[in-house]
Amino acid sequence: MNNKLTLQYDDNQQFQLDAISSVVDLFEGVPYQEQKGLLSGMYDIIPNFPSDEILDEILLYENLQMVQRRNNDEKRGSELELSQDLEVDDGMVLEVAGNNSIRVPHFTIEMETGTGKTYVYLRTIYELNERYGFTKFIIVVPSIAIYQGVLKSLNTMRSHFRRIYNNQDITAIAYDSNRIDELNSFASNTDLTVMIMTIDAFNKASNNIFKHTEKLPGELKPYEYIQETRPIMILDEAQNYETKKAKEAIRTLKPLFVLRYSATHRETPNLVYRLTPIDAFRNNLVKQIEVIGISELGNLNEDILRLMEIKRNPLTAKVRVLAFEHGELVERDITLKQDDDLFVKTKNPDYKQFVVEEIRYGKKEEEQVISFKNGLSISVSDSLLSKESIFRAQIERTVSVHMQRQQELKAQGIKVLSLFFIDRVKNYTTQDGIIKKLFDESFQRLKKHYDDFRDLSASEVRDGYFAKPKVDSPDEDAIDTEGRTKAQREMEKRAFELIMKDKERLLSFEERVSFVFAHSALKEGWDNPNVFQICTLNQTSSTMKKRQEIGRGLRLAVNQEGKRAENHNINVLTVVANEQYESFVSRLQQEYIEDGIDAPPTPKTPEPSKAKRKEELYQSDEFNDFWKKLNKKMSYKVTIDTEKLIEQTVERLNKAKFPTPLIEITKGRFIMCEYKISLISVEGKRAKLIIRTEDTTGRKTEDEIYMEENDDLRKITKDERLRGFKVLHMGEKYGDPYVKFANEITVKKYEPYQFQTEKAEKPKKQKEQSENTTYPISDFITRTANETNLTKKTIVEIFKRMDSKQKEKIFYNPEGWISTFLSEIRISLSDHIVDNIEYEIDENVEQYDADELFPKMVKQPQRELIEAGKAGLYDKVQVDSDVERDFIENLIKSDVEKDNTLLYFKFPPKFKILMPKIIGNYNPDWAIVRKSDDKLKIELVRETKGGVKLEDLRFPHEKRKILCALKYFEKIGVNYRVVTSNSYDWMKEREDEQLEIELS
Repeated sequence: MNNKLTLQYDDNQQFQLDAISSVVDLFEGVPYQEQKGLLSGMYDIIPNFPSDEILDEILLYENLQMVQRRNNDEKRGSELELSQDLEVDDGMVLEVAGNNSIRVPHFTIEMETGTGKTYVYLRTIYELNERYGFTKFIIVVPSIAIYQGVLKSLNTMRSHFRRIYNNQDITAIAYDSNRIDELNSFASNTDLTVMIMTIDAFNKASNNIFKHTEKLPGELKPYEYIQETRPIMILDEAQNYETKKAKEAIRTLKPLFVLRYSATHRETPNLVYRLTPIDAFRNNLVKQIEVIGISELGNLNEDILRLMEIKRNPLTAKVRVLAFEHGELVERDITLKQDDDLFVKTKNPDYKQFVVEEIRYGKKEEEQVISFKNGLSISVSDSLLSKESIFRAQIERTVSVHMQRQQELKAQGIKVLSLFFIDRVKNYTTQDGIIKKLFDESFQRLKKHYDDFRDLSASEVRDGYFAKPKVDSPDEDAIDTEGRTKAQREMEKRAFELIMKDKERLLSFEERVSFVFAHSALKEGWDNPNVFQICTLNQTSSTMKKRQEIGRGLRLAVNQEGKRAENHNINVLTVVANEQYESFVSRLQQEYIEDGIDAPPTPKTPEPSKAKRKEELYQSDEFNDFWKKLNKKMSYKVTIDTEKLIEQTVERLNKAKFPTPLIEITKGRFIMCEYKISLISVEGKRAKLIIRTEDTTGRKTEDEIYMEENDDLRKITKDERLRGFKVLHMGEKYGDPYVKFANEITVKKYEPYQFQTEKAEKPKKQKEQSENTTYPISDFITRTANETNLTKKTIVEIFKRMDSKQKEKIFYNPEGWISTFLSEIRISLSDHIVDNIEYEIDENVEQYDADELFPKMVKQPQRELIEAGKAGLYDKVQVDSDVERDFIENLIKSDVEKDNTLLYFKFPPKFKILMPKIIGNYNPDWAIVRKSDDKLKIELVRETKGGVKLEDLRFPHEKRKILCALKYFEKIGVNYRVVTSNSYDWMKEREDEQLEIELS
């Protein structure tokens, strides 16, 4: 039998030493605290500092700036903004402890998950003891899981620290309110002493720590013993203690100072060191992330009802459902409030009787619940139906990657672990639990290909830990030991000991378990360096965030000797997600942003600007004559040739590709990138910029770019991450050049703008056929009739004439089939209408009021307005695209300068040419009055597009609208054409070749 695996720690990792010295050097100049003579009164309490003295805040502030400057100059971690003052938490203590006001300096250390944050603060304790003689420390943790993790770390690192610090030992006290007498040991111990507490142990009046007890000598209450020690408090996962109540509780223990450690701070008072995710990834301090996205395409036949999140103000629930839109079933997220009817919201009969009875908000997933009047309740951690096909594909892929990776790493002494986050505990724990069943099937099928697993059974290699829920928790399925057999209780105890406590055994080849299943217990406080695969079978990302999930596997792997594997090709974490790669990466990036990693702000809604009507043009004959011609009451009629329509539609349907449910697997890396935009100079109307990037793979770029007003950095660089960087204006302010962008960011010559974002890698994609399943078929004849206004008789006839093979496909994917059926009928009907529409004009009735459509003043978004020039009906004109902008700037304005174009305007949005509902009404672009060669005025309407070939238009309905518009304008005697910004012959009344194409 091999020796027990012991984790080895590297005492010379520079980024950790930088974080430690950043804290220790804050107190340079504070005298060493000798233990002699510091006994406090009759209680023999050994404090860190005399009880009536405070640390010199001027000294702390000077040291703080010194540390921040040094870290910036020496490129330690990410650049820090210099503090303009020493931030001090000044406020009242908890009411139960009196009405005293306490003043405590806080210092922040930010380190990405997986980079050894616990090691850093434990070693910082030793350093503070060695340098300044401090002996009393309290580590505050937000949960029992982290409490256990810190105790475990203290024990495993003890011999490592003794070797470094001249055999210095440490007394660790796990605070327990039932063993309150241990506070006497904490207070009176003359050696280095650390107490670990959860915040819940001292944040309310009912805690034992605030009550008199005979277990402690003298008159002092338990918390007063702690106060007398002037403890140094370390907040682990400090973002959890930012409520008013938590801050009061921390002040109540009267700390000498507070050190805040986390990867995801929301508040960062006196930030002394920052190691961001991009620092960690780029310097190979954590595993790189590879994402395999698994999603189902074309299957909307299984019911969905999933609670995504609940918001408090106002109290609403966001649910994911299948809703009918234009006769087709689509997956949508909708918001519900009290008494809302899900059937009314979705038009889906499957949701009849789903009327909201109650919405309950809670801080934890399982406490967020929506209840319906039909008796059904679901929580955020639950869903009405789990998709078996997705689960199967995810589990198979995870098991396969696990076995391959274990085969590759066995020779290097590395045991591979996979972690599954599941949606419902019952799906694993019950006899027929779907997740356990699918895992066992996948493992049995794949193991024969791998020697390490061939002789093992699925039950030997998997285990799960599920925290016992609260009594009032709606998710009552979580494991606990009550009412279970002795054998079951023993199994659960073993799972807890193995997964939560005995990290070393789990890392050893002697332990067969290598697949770990959990619900939400394994969040902050639990990690294992050899988690190489994380499979997210859970349906939500609310409380249990993706970043928390992946954080469980970011640490660098270790071998059987407990030594870290430095090979970067080994350290890759594969996340198998139940959504597309792009979606997972985007949402993961959003969480990094929310947790304080800057990204470029999205363009804000611009300030509205006013366009003013030119009265001389509005009152002119040119405008009034043209407007009278345009402003006629219109109607249309369509003659349907039913037999011809049926023939055309059946021909389309027999060629159509009806979708079959597919599983799409997308794979790519999660890469983060740092951008730096620097302004070099502004010369006249041109700015010179340098764009530098560096990503987490180590790739660097530097581009020198010249820009003018309205230039778009995203288009110039072809980089979507630079969306919003469109030049609004540039110039000098107080002698310094600057450029202001449309997203409100201003870059000055000596103040570059930096941000971090994800850099999407083009993923590899593959599709696999989903298992053939037959589903019930809804009344698609009525649905199609309602959406197209065709008679049921016509639709039945279309269906009857289809090829039998095409018709049979409906059984395997009814909703996908119906969607294609409806779409092809819409296309045929729309084309038929275009061929057969005729417009009628009532010369005696006006359609619109001119003053209403053309008011004296129009508000438009500032960045969409350009100067209209002397022929514009308004002084400014709105442009919706670069094509429109270039058409006006390059073609119309130059024609105005030649005194040819007399007047032009953009049709107001309210001006519509009527068309059948299936096509949609049409708003043309430009009306132009121009002199022709023989000095006669001609009236033109021009539609601006990227190209004149109608077949190339992005949306087929655009083509149909244009073809109907051709008939309409021909009827009223106005020339109409599609042009581009390069159509230098735009003024020609007709282009026979183009018209022939359009009308063919």
